[in-house]
Amino acid sequence: MSELQSVLHTEARRSSPTAAAERAVSPREPEVAQAPEAVETLHIVGDKFSFFCQENPGVATLSGLERLLDQGPARPLSLIIGQGVSLERLHALEARIADGPARNRVTIREAHVRNRAPGKYTHKHFDRNTIISTPQKDEDANLYRCHLLLDDDCAEMSDHVTGHHLQGIVFFEAARQMFLAATERYWLEKLGRPYYFVINEFNTTYHTFGFPLPTEITMKVVEERGDTRKTGAVFLDVLIEFFQVGVPITECTVKYAAFDKVLLSAREGLLSRLALLKLSPSLIPARERS
Repeated sequence: MSELQSVLHTEARRSSPTAAAERAVSPREPEVAQAPEAVETLHIVGDKFSFFCQENPGVATLSGLERLLDQGPARPLSLIIGQGVSLERLHALEARIADGPARNRVTIREAHVRNRAPGKYTHKHFDRNTIISTPQKDEDANLYRCHLLLDDDCAEMSDHVTGHHLQGIVFFEAARQMFLAATERYWLEKLGRPYYFVINEFNTTYHTFGFPLPTEITMKVVEERGDTRKTGAVFLDVLIEFFQVGVPITECTVKYAAFDKVLLSAREGLLSRLALLKLSPSLIPARERS
């Protein structure tokens, strides 16, 4: 058989009904399903917590993440924005992700810093020094809730950070901001006039170390004491607790009051003058010494 005849015979065999039937019943090779890439969860913290990152897997500083994004991550990333990251740096990170090669491989799963409390509630002029989110009222639990939001440049961390843990002063200041913000929002805002706060008692108990991880803060009103003088003052005793992964790490019990600013300013001015006169009696006019 010539080469041409051989080719024609093969083509005829392929187009015959018998060959077609054989192909129809012959089993196909099974398709192998491709497993989806595993997503890596990464906690992102401010650069001041670099020691915490060096010692623990699954954590990166913001600067370290930025370098990783430039190189291209080896696997998809789900980011949890933790302590030390400002809102400005978060916005810059989001722009970097959107414009970079990793835009389809990186998502931000959690970033409580977007809900930072306004300075009018925390009595702070600079956003970096407000270290809590806006308190929300939980009617079912009879609690007020917010989150800890540290900024690398906040006053409490402006000097240095030691080791893995958060400094004790951070919890004191966050508790102070919590009762200020909750009282301003849920008691005083509706009254429409400025108030001064006075702390009568502030006790803190540290149960264990706190780390630069997501931290929930709750406030429970233990007692609301009445205003016997009918001046519009608010008297509260509260319990403030800090939780990480559901574990209580710090608690504060606080007794405080909020007074009409005009009334308290007058009394404060009088007391300041009396204190100064006790220190320097010579400041008393001669006619008043006798």
